[in-house]
Amino acid sequence: MLDLILPVLTLMGHVFWNAFTSPSFLIIYCLLFLITNQQYKRLEDMSARARRYHPLHFKATLISIVLGLLGGILGSLLIIIVGIDISRVNILPLWVLALILMMISPRFLCFAYAGGVLAVISLVSGYPQMDIAQLLALVAVLHMVESLLILLNGHLSPVPVYVQRDNEIIGGFNLQKFWPIPLLALASTGLLADPGALPPMPSWWPLLKSYSSALPGQNYILLPLLAVLGYGEITTTAAPGHRVRKSSANLLLFSIILLILSIASSYYPQMLWAAALFAPLGHETVIWLGTRQERSQLPLYVTGGPGLMMLDVVVGSPAYQAGLRSADRILSINGQEIATYHELLGLTGQGTGHFAVEVSRDNSVYHTTIKRAPAADWGITPVPEAGAIQCLIQHDVSVFSWLKHLQRIFRR
Repeated sequence: MLDLILPVLTLMGHVFWNAFTSPSFLIIYCLLFLITNQQYKRLEDMSARARRYHPLHFKATLISIVLGLLGGILGSLLIIIVGIDISRVNILPLWVLALILMMISPRFLCFAYAGGVLAVISLVSGYPQMDIAQLLALVAVLHMVESLLILLNGHLSPVPVYVQRDNEIIGGFNLQKFWPIPLLALASTGLLADPGALPPMPSWWPLLKSYSSALPGQNYILLPLLAVLGYGEITTTAAPGHRVRKSSANLLLFSIILLILSIASSYYPQMLWAAALFAPLGHETVIWLGTRQERSQLPLYVTGGPGLMMLDVVVGSPAYQAGLRSADRILSINGQEIATYHELLGLTGQGTGHFAVEVSRDNSVYHTTIKRAPAADWGITPVPEAGAIQCLIQHDVSVFSWLKHLQRIFRR
């Protein structure tokens, strides 16, 4: 196995190096860097307090770039191992359909939906001509990489938000991430030898067998591509880290099943329908599972209980430096009990000073001291209290919710 992996990794290194030293590729990659940085800045601007301390959007962009490179290497290896031939995947109709679906809803800008719909259209009409197994395997690999990236940094720098759900305003976090992904894709060159061709592969390769027997002596080269993966979710019933682990696991399971169906359909064409239908419906199930958790569990960031609960604490703020974190409860300040943010402002609004703070965390109590600088607040976002106005409105956006709505209509 090592004799196979080392030559492949060496070839990948050469192709990546040539790509990143190509002016056109580098310009597009830098443009994606700027777009990603602007998106993170927009998210940071949603929190007025975050702008007063250490801006983190550039750091978030750098993390996304580094993880995107790692994800690109992993994705490229998976593409090579599976044997996805990009020349047999009709990319243009895929993008056109994805943009059309985006006009229906922005969340449909996903190759799981566009790929599944395009596969069904191709199965029914024969157009556009493409290798459906190759297309859906590519969708599976991209989602597999996305699930790993979500797990690694989907929980970092969450944006605190107030959410309206069932006429109640609750606290939560907006989790959004973007990753520019440099990928290497296989492309067949026929029988023509190429100095940059893939080294000799073992007899079991490729896992996708739909084209391997056409020309046994075919050669394949690696082509550099750029993609952008994104993740967005709002959590009100679990801490960001817990929600991200759940979402990542569900997405990974979806991508593994889709990849298995894609490979199986390259051997047994009758399974193409199962793979084509599973792509959008399986992805929709992932969305539904997340929504069901939000609807079935009690919100985490709400008023009630002792003290004042923190929704978020800004990195670098006086409260953060004193050790306060999200979900902590401030029980008292200088010995005086508090229960609302208004009471906190009343006790701390007079100039500067040191404040003795009693804090509850995970059913234990500790004491700390907060040093407040002139004209600075503590850098905390409390859970929403009565009278909170600005909020997001949370809906069940899965297709299954539409089906339930139609069912209620027909029952009338």
